[in-house]
Amino acid sequence: MAVRTLYSVRPGEPEDVEFLWDMIYEAAEWHPEGSGAKPPREEVLSDPSISHYVEGWGRAGDAAVVAIDQTDGRRIGAAWYRLMSTQDPGYGFVDASTPEVAIAIVPDRRGIGVGGALLCALLDTARLQGFSALSLSVERDNPAAELYERNGFVKLFPVEGSWTMKVDLSE
Repeated sequence: MAVRTLYSVRPGEPEDVEFLWDMIYEAAEWHPEGSGAKPPREEVLSDPSISHYVEGWGRAGDAAVVAIDQTDGRRIGAAWYRLMSTQDPGYGFVDASTPEVAIAIVPDRRGIGVGGALLCALLDTARLQGFSALSLSVERDNPAAELYERNGFVKLFPVEGSWTMKVDLSE
């Protein structure tokens, strides 16, 4: 049974960058408890295909939202996007003008709606910033794929064991 948590969502701030590193680790190693030992954080975050989602945070096109547990003030999840280049594309890259989304929730707060709240806030942020679409990559067996589809993301094409998905924000 999931823990009932009162939470709020706020825009990301410069002091959230270390938390984004924690969350990209969780996003990369999202598998449920008991599915095997996670590799060391430093090993995962030293991989350039992972680190470029946060490295040098704060450049043009970067935006984040953070979920806060209202009972203790702890950050419990984040969603963010950033523009990737054709020279350094992300896993869910579609083009250089479409920011790519990353999202993660701390393990003990998954399954209670935090991801949906974060995703809605991030979509609103992207619309306000004038982006017409967002993209992402999700592993085929990740239950979050359903969340993305409920929020308008459509599957574009498979890449190995994942789907590249995109949402049109102009509708």
